[in-house]
Amino acid sequence: MNNSSKSSYLFLILISFLLLLRIFFMFKSNLLVEEAYYWNYSNHLDFSFLDHPPMVAILIKLGTLIFDINEWGVRFATIPCWILTCYFSFKLTTLIRKEAGLYAVVLLSIMPFFFIHSLIITPDIPLILCWSATLYYLYQGLVLDRYNSWYWAGMWIGLGLLSKYTIVLLGLSTITYLIYDPESRRWFLRKEPYCCALIAFIIFMPVIYWNATHDWASFLFQSSRRFHDYYAFSFHKLIALVLAFLTPTGIFGAWLLFSQKYSKKFIAIKTKYFFQIYIVVPLLFFSLFSLFHGIKMNWIGPIFLAIIPWLALLIADNQHILGMTFRKSWAITSVITVFIYSSIIYCILSDKPEKINHYFFEKLIPWDNLTWEIHHIAQQLEDKTHNAPIILPLDTYNIASELAFYQKKYFEEGQINTSYEVIGWHVFGLNSLMYQYWGNIEKANGKILILVSPKISFFSHPQVKQKTISLTTVKPIHYHDENGHESPAFYYKIVKMI
Repeated sequence: MNNSSKSSYLFLILISFLLLLRIFFMFKSNLLVEEAYYWNYSNHLDFSFLDHPPMVAILIKLGTLIFDINEWGVRFATIPCWILTCYFSFKLTTLIRKEAGLYAVVLLSIMPFFFIHSLIITPDIPLILCWSATLYYLYQGLVLDRYNSWYWAGMWIGLGLLSKYTIVLLGLSTITYLIYDPESRRWFLRKEPYCCALIAFIIFMPVIYWNATHDWASFLFQSSRRFHDYYAFSFHKLIALVLAFLTPTGIFGAWLLFSQKYSKKFIAIKTKYFFQIYIVVPLLFFSLFSLFHGIKMNWIGPIFLAIIPWLALLIADNQHILGMTFRKSWAITSVITVFIYSSIIYCILSDKPEKINHYFFEKLIPWDNLTWEIHHIAQQLEDKTHNAPIILPLDTYNIASELAFYQKKYFEEGQINTSYEVIGWHVFGLNSLMYQYWGNIEKANGKILILVSPKISFFSHPQVKQKTISLTTVKPIHYHDENGHESPAFYYKIVKMI
């Protein structure tokens, strides 16, 4: 077995191990609050939602129809989406150099952003797939002059718009490429780019319809709200995220791409422009945004799909980096990242070491056990009053989403006989995102409520006190994780809605 075959064999083992590690985590860990919230999307399927388009809800619905309502059913779609993302990155890379395709899959397995986001289900999962597919077809259209690829690109951009609005940055990047590359300007006079945009628009129409019938709520939420938010300088955070997502080896590879001396040795000038523009344009947008607003880690991740083929080429070519081959440097990076990922997953699932777990993963709460305790409180109250109470968490969506999911899971598994209604605190005139559309305020009038909160101070909120009559004092909820450790404090109070 030669060195190339041996390294390919080892990389295949690495890809398989990390895939199994993902699946193990999906089965064993509680849903994050965002995942539970998106599961509630799937329970109220619509053409769109306030904070995201509908694709994540559709994927979750399909997963739970196949595997029932449990963590694996909710997260299942992540796996085929990740595999398809790998497929399109592999195909794009092989268009440039056939033997580099496997390394693109390796990079998607080990690079931090793509590993983290393939553990859970969020709107970023279908977005990443659509971003990867769009790059593949746009490359064929722009660089290889394959006319029909524009139509496929339009379809994937449309599906991306049904996932998350940020894929419009690929449209901006495409316009920039057409202007920047003199040879490509002829596309402005051809029908294919305009058909691409039309196809994307047609696929996106359900979201437009939902917004038109809901006072343009989602578009306003994602545009004016973002840009008119309070001032916050976060450019340093963006730089830190770029460094973390690319890793030191990837940073050096990115430098080579933008180096006139090195990049022209490996790829044609049009290919180089393609990678550079589809990285720089979205990254420049978020860089400008970060000068005045807060930035989130998941926003910039898909941008790095455009550098995957280039990094794979460097590995295949086995270029030297500071006296070490590029392949060896990525092998070392792989060992380090696999150790870190395995350690983090072990720490989360075992709650050991306890101090590290509570310091870094304090927000990862055993929601299944907390739901069980709250359901027990509601059941005791119903036995006493002969009326089913409504559970009303005092936060935007976190507690409500988890309680709704785990009650439904327990009910489907036959562990409980009743699932109590959960309603958002929009009944007090406060923000509860999509719960304001799902929960009728009139249902709570005159009803007994179980208020739940992680902070005692929330029970004293003026709008809460104004609209309720206290029936009990604030009491703690005692619950533990799977290892018997007492979990972060939650409190409840029984009130009657006026």
